[in-house]
Amino acid sequence: MRSPIDRAVRPHPVSPLRAVLTVGACVVLASACANPDDSGSASPSSAGTTAAEVSVERSAKLYAMVPDAYKKAGSIKVATNAPFPPFEMFAGSGNKNLYGLEIDLGKALGKRLGVPFEFTQQPFDGLLPGLQAKKYDVLMAGLFDTEAREKTVDFVNYGRSGSALLVGKGNPEKLRTPADLCGHQAAAQTGAQQIALLKKQSSQCVKQGKEGISVKTFPQFSDALLALKTGKAETIAGDLPALRYSAQRDATVETVQDPKAPEGYDPAALGIGLPKNQPKLRQAVLSALSDLMSSGAYDKILAHYDVEQIAIDEPYVNRAGEATE
Repeated sequence: MRSPIDRAVRPHPVSPLRAVLTVGACVVLASACANPDDSGSASPSSAGTTAAEVSVERSAKLYAMVPDAYKKAGSIKVATNAPFPPFEMFAGSGNKNLYGLEIDLGKALGKRLGVPFEFTQQPFDGLLPGLQAKKYDVLMAGLFDTEAREKTVDFVNYGRSGSALLVGKGNPEKLRTPADLCGHQAAAQTGAQQIALLKKQSSQCVKQGKEGISVKTFPQFSDALLALKTGKAETIAGDLPALRYSAQRDATVETVQDPKAPEGYDPAALGIGLPKNQPKLRQAVLSALSDLMSSGAYDKILAHYDVEQIAIDEPYVNRAGEATE
């Protein structure tokens, strides 16, 4: 059994099988690669365009752990930001129905808890302030667990990943690592962790007597992707699973494979954000996630979206700044 753990106990490491699954899976899945539309949805022939089929039963024990306020409300309000494939996507152009890894995971957690997770679309840079203002109860939006974010938000961590670069097919600018970005234009999503990565590297460029990186931010990942494809940016710095998923479905772009960073740059925990003043809800979500991992539902959801490489063996809480390998 996988049991939920907190700071006092270290998680099990990522399994070797999961660790070797890197960004080159589009070669294996070449028949599934296609061009996505601006909505961030993949083509109908692509894997992972519908919800993962998992069986989850309500737990009376976990239902009892959920604070009464959420039971009375009838749902747990979850803020997300789509499109950010494969974590959250729209069902099609003009279709605002959501699906994706975190949508499936959230719905499975809600079923296990006996209180459904209800997702709403929100601006990415408004997620953390909105949670603090009690506009919603939980955040699921491909969030890295960082020390800065932990000051105002608790994280129940469900995965681990790092940052990577997305470039045009054939890598015309020969951008292989962040160190190659000096004097180039790089795109990132507004409020994303990769902005700090780019600014740090830009400072290093200047110290070396080189031109800094021109960092362009966009409110949606799809906007950054459009900038890359229209020549307004030469690369996108983003979460490795998101870039990998995009490259699998768009023949005009590819992820940069750096053998020295198989998990991506600055790998960190991916987490579900919860208010600091809701420890009972945090524990309920942590326990429900542990159950999903034990039952195999968690693995099925990750496999459905071809992101097994982000899997961890046990959930944990607030692990920013700590080694998790």
